[in-house]
Amino acid sequence: MNFRYILSESVSGFRRAKLASAISIFTISISLVLLGIFATLSLNASRVLSEIRSRVEVEFFLSQSLKEKDARRLAASLQNETSVQTAVYISPDSAAQIFKSEFGEDVVAILGTNPLPASIKVRLKSDYATLDSLENFVAEVKTRNGILEARYNKEFLAGLDRNARILFYVTCGIGILISIAAIALISNTIRLIIMNKQEIIRTMLLVGATNGFIRSPFLIEGALQGFLGGIFAIGLLALVNVALYQTYPDLYEAIALPDYRVYGILAVLGLLLGLFGSSLAVRKFLSGN
Repeated sequence: MNFRYILSESVSGFRRAKLASAISIFTISISLVLLGIFATLSLNASRVLSEIRSRVEVEFFLSQSLKEKDARRLAASLQNETSVQTAVYISPDSAAQIFKSEFGEDVVAILGTNPLPASIKVRLKSDYATLDSLENFVAEVKTRNGILEARYNKEFLAGLDRNARILFYVTCGIGILISIAAIALISNTIRLIIMNKQEIIRTMLLVGATNGFIRSPFLIEGALQGFLGGIFAIGLLALVNVALYQTYPDLYEAIALPDYRVYGILAVLGLLLGLFGSSLAVRKFLSGN
């Protein structure tokens, strides 16, 4: 295979369809910038959800017959669970102090006794703070000796899980739509270039040129378009970051901007989108001849 010919043909495609190639590269850049911004927003939303999940608590109320040393031992065993972030034993006296700080009333002074039971407050790790996982965890812990009741906000967790699913579907849907638009544009650009060379291609087929030899220049051209689009997208995102930092520094600090690895991913993603789009165009042309 003549690599010099393939490379020269790949570059010549840009000259034959300058406007279409420029529009394709520009659109890929905008598509990747949108993907980068949307990915940043989605990652921040996921980070917020994860932070909220890390604060989900379940409180296990203990039997009065359970001795304090056994209750502390139970809390220590829960602390060693893989899914548990913290497990804290709350004595009846501590529960009364918490009640006073939250409601401003001394329950012991009012009732003459402390009716509040001892409990263990458990905070799960964010990866395990889903409704299904929490319900399974609660069901298992309630089988242990001394556990009377478990209390947690089931409705809040159900809403959190629902919002997490919506975020996932929206993120995937928008990402797919933007990718399809970029692929379609690259494919159309390569198809225009192929149409300009269709007589040459048919002649090459007649003299025995393989599909791989004919396909290679167009694949390289599509990959170059995608890669250049990725490079321009990186530059645009860098400018957006600088502008955000200079204009809204507080917002810049609050948003977890993507690190440099994301820029590399955008360049590779642009190359792959260009390669895939050009592959579709060439395959369609060759299958019809």
